[in-house]
Amino acid sequence: MLRKRQLGDRALRMLHATVFVGAAGMKLAASESETMNFARFGYAPWFMYLAGLAEMLGAVLLWVRGYVAYGALLLAVLMAGGAVSHLRVGDPAMLAAPALGPMALLCGIAVAHRHELPSR
Repeated sequence: MLRKRQLGDRALRMLHATVFVGAAGMKLAASESETMNFARFGYAPWFMYLAGLAEMLGAVLLWVRGYVAYGALLLAVLMAGGAVSHLRVGDPAMLAAPALGPMALLCGIAVAHRHELPSR
């Protein structure tokens, strides 16, 4: 039987993987809302596809033994980039704030799997 900590870790990874696969799908399908947002942020259209592929990669890495920390860090960086993008175009901080919760949880996943990262 899984310990509570392992169960919590798996539940958080499943939640994040599901959310990011959905977000990646919207970018890769060039949904109208994603296309409009990336244009509003001043990014080239190809960057939306790159972000979608990075989200998909991060979601997959959350389930690859030995690479969970890398996936969590990749997704946390993407969330930070999204928050900064909102602030850079003058959006209210409340539009950037929703990225901070998942980013903190992803950092927690990375810390829990820090043994996977190379040591100095």
